[in-house]
Amino acid sequence: NEDVSFVVQSGAFSRYLAEGSTGVLFDTQIALFNATGTPATATLTFQKPDGTTQVATVPLGGLERRTVIPESLPGLENTAFSTVVASDQPIAVDRTMTWDDSRYGSHAETGIVQPLTRWFLAEGATTAGFDLFYLVQNANSTSANVQVRYLLPSGAPLTKTYTVAPNSRYNIWVNLEDALLADAEVSADVTSDLPIIVERAMYRDVGGQYFGMGHEGAGVPQASTQWYFAEGATGSFFDLFFLIANPTNDLAQIEATYLKPDGSTVVKTYTVSPNSRYNIWVDFEDPALTNTPVGTTFRVTNGVAVVVERAMWWAGDYTQWMEGHNTAGATRTGEKWALAEGEVTGAPFFTDTFLLVANTGSAAGRVRVTLVFEDGTAPVSREFDIASSARLNVMVSAEFPEAIGKRFGSVVESVGPTRLPLVVERAMYNRSNGIDFAAGTAALGARLR
Repeated sequence: NEDVSFVVQSGAFSRYLAEGSTGVLFDTQIALFNATGTPATATLTFQKPDGTTQVATVPLGGLERRTVIPESLPGLENTAFSTVVASDQPIAVDRTMTWDDSRYGSHAETGIVQPLTRWFLAEGATTAGFDLFYLVQNANSTSANVQVRYLLPSGAPLTKTYTVAPNSRYNIWVNLEDALLADAEVSADVTSDLPIIVERAMYRDVGGQYFGMGHEGAGVPQASTQWYFAEGATGSFFDLFFLIANPTNDLAQIEATYLKPDGSTVVKTYTVSPNSRYNIWVDFEDPALTNTPVGTTFRVTNGVAVVVERAMWWAGDYTQWMEGHNTAGATRTGEKWALAEGEVTGAPFFTDTFLLVANTGSAAGRVRVTLVFEDGTAPVSREFDIASSARLNVMVSAEFPEAIGKRFGSVVESVGPTRLPLVVERAMYNRSNGIDFAAGTAALGARLR
C-alpha cells in the first residue's frame, strides 16, 4: 500500500497525521521508529485550528525508537492539532490517542505519505448512537475547497462542499450534515482543489462513558482491485466486518479469500453496486468462519477499483460492544515491514501488543520478528513458521518476555530460501477500570521492501 511504504522524494521524507488532541479528555502520543541503520533527525510541526504552529525536533539513531508526547510541549497542553513529520531518512510513524486518565478508549493510525486532492473512506456509520467525524488537514497557505460525496448502501450519493482555512484542521460532524446522514451507514469520496489529508473518527457513548468506544482511520489515497489484511478474528468475543466503497459508476464483482491459521481457506463472492457502500459481517459468512482468527484478501474480478477497510468490535454481540478498531488494507504485499508502535506493561493497564502476519502466497516459510526497544537495550529476534495462505499471530508478551515493561518498534521479515509475500499489522489492547480489553487499537505496518 503506497500510503504506508517508505517513499523519499527530493531527499526529504514526510508523514502526515490529521487527527490529534490534548487536554482533559484526550492524550496523544506519536511513535517514531528509524529502522534504516542511518541516523536521522525528525522535525514535527503541529498545526492548530487557529492556524498557529508548534515545532519539535527529535534525533533518531540508526536503529532507534522514540516517543513524542505533544501535551508536554509548550502551546500544545490543551488543543486539537494535525501533525507533519519531516525527516532526512525514512522512518515509521504511528499516532495513538487515548482518553481519560483511565485509558478507557483509544485509537491509532500510521503516518500518511502526502497530501492529495482525492481521498476515500469506506467505513462510517451514524446508526446505533455512533458519532461520525471527518478530519481534514490543510497544510497549504491558502484555503482549500473540499467536496464530499457521501455513498450510501442504496440510492444516489449526497454531495456537500466545505472550505478549510490555510494551515489548519477542520472537523465535519457527519451526523449533523443532512437528514439522510443522521442514521446511516456511509462511505465517502472526498475531493479538493488543493492537496489535503483526510481521516475519519467514529465514537459511541457506552456504559456512561463519553466516547466509550470508537475507532479512527486515515483516508485511503486510491481505489484498487486488490486488498490484503493480516488482522481479523470472529467468535464469541470479536465481531469482524469488512466495509467496501465502490466510488465508480460500474458494478464491482469481488472475490474474498479468508486465510485461517492452519492454511485452509474460505472463498466467498460479493457484488457491490455503483456509487455505494457495502457491509460484510464475516462471523455469519460461512460455518468455517464463525470462530477463528483470519487474514483476508480481496480481488475484484471485473477490474472495477474499490476501497476496503476492516473494523472489529468487542466484546460479545453488538448489544455488548465496548470498543473497536479499524484500518484499511494494503494494496501490495512485501517481504519486510516495520511498525513504530508497540508496548507491554503491567498494572494498572496491562497493555499487550499482537503482531499479525498474513502469508498470501502458495508456499510455507519462516518470518523473523525483531523488537527494537526504546530504552536502548539490545534488540531481540525470534523466528516463526507460517503455512501457505495463512495467518500468524505473535503475542509479544508470550513470545518476547524481554519486552515486558518496555516500548518498542518492530521489524517483521520473510527469511529463508522462500521469500514470502507478507502483510503485517499490529493490534494493542489495555485494561481500564478492571476490565480487560477495555481499549484497543490496530494499524497497518510500513512496507520496507
